[in-house]
Amino acid sequence: MRRALNGLLIFAVSILLLGIALGEHVSERPEKLLGAMRLLPMDDDIRGWKRSEKLLKASNQEDLYRIFNGVASLYIRHGFRSFVGQSYKGPKGVELEVYIFNQGTPQNAQDLYEDPFTKPSRSKEITNLGEKARIDESTLFHYGVEFIQKHFYVRVIIQDKTEGGLNVAILFASHIAAQIK
Repeated sequence: MRRALNGLLIFAVSILLLGIALGEHVSERPEKLLGAMRLLPMDDDIRGWKRSEKLLKASNQEDLYRIFNGVASLYIRHGFRSFVGQSYKGPKGVELEVYIFNQGTPQNAQDLYEDPFTKPSRSKEITNLGEKARIDESTLFHYGVEFIQKHFYVRVIIQDKTEGGLNVAILFASHIAAQIK
């Protein structure tokens, strides 16, 4: 009888703890993602550019690992809170990706921006975009524009390494920066 009572008690405590854990997980998801999701440009916010594929989102470390595999630990180490990512297709089939990371605090976003693993080997600083911004010039076939503002770390990648492509990436980044209040 005592053994059955102990088993029942362990089962009841397990269910209670599981309910608390799942309740916190479910209730925090919408709030964590809504802030970053509202920053993403909608179709034609940038003329001629439309969202493609599904929205990527992560409100916990597990989800982030599913999206970024081993690289997720870099963002987690710097205070990761949530992530949203969206692909866009523009004129002539050019593709662009937007990644927005909520790092929880401005200092976490700054630390991530300065981390040697996120710093491009060749970059150029940009003024008038976020608190700090740069162009990643280190790749052969695309440009990356990165900036931090408040607790967000944002990366825009365009698969067009021309001056026009760079201008579009900066336009997307500027649009997102203007949404961060």
